[in-house]
Amino acid sequence: MDHAILINRLKSKPDLNQIVSEAIENPSMLISFIEIVQTESSSVKFACTKVMRLISEQRPELVYPYFDEIVKWLYNKNSFIKWDGILIISNLVAVDSENRFEEVYENYFALVHDSQMITAANVVGNAWKIVIAKPELENDITRRLLEVPQVVYVNKGKPSPECNCIVCGQVLECFEHFFENSKNQALMIKFAEDQLGNQRKTVAKKAEKFLRRHGVTIKMV
Repeated sequence: MDHAILINRLKSKPDLNQIVSEAIENPSMLISFIEIVQTESSSVKFACTKVMRLISEQRPELVYPYFDEIVKWLYNKNSFIKWDGILIISNLVAVDSENRFEEVYENYFALVHDSQMITAANVVGNAWKIVIAKPELENDITRRLLEVPQVVYVNKGKPSPECNCIVCGQVLECFEHFFENSKNQALMIKFAEDQLGNQRKTVAKKAEKFLRRHGVTIKMV
């Protein structure tokens, strides 16, 4: 599709699900989305990253050929592009027949320690997809997620314990996806028990539900 035509169409704010359906039927459109993200200065590029993310959720094999281009989004100065990059990569690992994720693994999970809470939360909240696709990474990924309580996240230029609480909640949700097959259940249980005292009530409640779901007796203090 001609770039100018596609850009004008996206500027009209169409139903992106329709664009996604068209791109799945005609995968040659994907290169246009990639190129628009690289060259366009307007907000149209955000529509393109979202379309690529939605396609990666439904048909990751169509996006996989652009893996290296998506990896570049992890280093983009714009947070919205970075966040879509994080989510897309977590979807592509399921079809990573060439083990490309191995090359970006360290940098990808280093984002757990990013000072921006949403960046870290996107990695943490979707890490379970990687564990399920590549179970051999579970020990190391679990170890990295268990480090979250020690990470300092920043809000408005200041350390934010509240942001840390939110990411801890994401860790609990992530663990739920692969707890049954994990070799680190005791560590997960210990993490959940520690979160019973989380200052964010919704996270403390998640911890309580997690423990009860897995048959752990909660000792009330």
